[in-house]
Amino acid sequence: MRILASAVGQYDNVGDTVLRRGFLDHLRTIAPLRVYIGDKTDDYVSGLGLQPGDIPVRDSREWRSEVSKELLSGGFYAFDTGETEVERAFAKRYLKLAPLLAVNRLRGGTAVQLGVGVRASTPWRRPIGTVLRMCDMVSWRDEKSRDMMGFGAVTPDWAFALGSPDDFLRDPDHPRPRLAIAFRQGLSHMARDKPSDEWVATVRRTADRLGLEPIVVAQIERDGPLAIELADRLGCEALPWLDDNHARQEERLRAAYRESALVLSDRLHAVVIAATEGAVPIALQTGPMDKVTRTLEGAGIRRTSVPRELPDEAAVQVTLDDALARRPEIMEAVVAARTELGRVTDQLRAKVRAKGKIA
Repeated sequence: MRILASAVGQYDNVGDTVLRRGFLDHLRTIAPLRVYIGDKTDDYVSGLGLQPGDIPVRDSREWRSEVSKELLSGGFYAFDTGETEVERAFAKRYLKLAPLLAVNRLRGGTAVQLGVGVRASTPWRRPIGTVLRMCDMVSWRDEKSRDMMGFGAVTPDWAFALGSPDDFLRDPDHPRPRLAIAFRQGLSHMARDKPSDEWVATVRRTADRLGLEPIVVAQIERDGPLAIELADRLGCEALPWLDDNHARQEERLRAAYRESALVLSDRLHAVVIAATEGAVPIALQTGPMDKVTRTLEGAGIRRTSVPRELPDEAAVQVTLDDALARRPEIMEAVVAARTELGRVTDQLRAKVRAKGKIA
């Protein structure tokens, strides 16, 4: 038996390959993998950490044929992880799989969707939820997603599975002279204001007060120009998007995060990856449905968010000082998140074994 898993994310987003690698690494401990990567470049695929025994599939027709064949014979299908939208186009994809999932269930197969986030609630959540109830296990990476969908468990984002060893995270003596900043570049359909002069001044004063040197990083290619501009305004170093290879860019980012006491970002996987390298994650929150804050909370990391515009410098200082003082607690939350992801994998393995599909 092979597990069929899709791993298609944004071509220029390191976070999308990191979280999928965490998921694939855990699935691989249960059974060999057949992974759909579609038309993604080799540079994107470098971040997935595929192993020699994995079978990558690029052709969409071949993939649909494999999915049909496996589900009709009682196979193992893993929905993609990350973020989904409860919109019409997504609902149609789920509904197309419904008959196959029903047969798969009758024939002792397995289907899961684990660690997924939902942006916002819409009426399309109902048909999507109906399909997902045919799965053996469903979990969401935050409580708001679970509450919107109305069922399933809450488990940490799979990106928490990777990063430096637990003992390194717990080490209070490792030098961390930097304050990492990753700021989201606005898009034509999702405009976001650039940091104001007062925002830059607040960050500069905060770094000076804490005795930290800022570094502005780009975790997504389109954030690169803004990272360079923001670093120039702050008078500090920039780590822009240097090439398209996800594995190389990820390691550059991790190296910067390993030297950082704090990371300040409105990019979800900037704070998650930084936390797995020992930096205290501070979410630049955009509102009550902010996915950065709620995903951190889904991993047990709380009270580490400030408004994105930093309107109250004194309040920002209180939050940052409190978070730094609670660094041991936050790192234990990261360790606990890894333990929980291992427990979920063990639970899934036991279900598959009970069906006689693996030894």
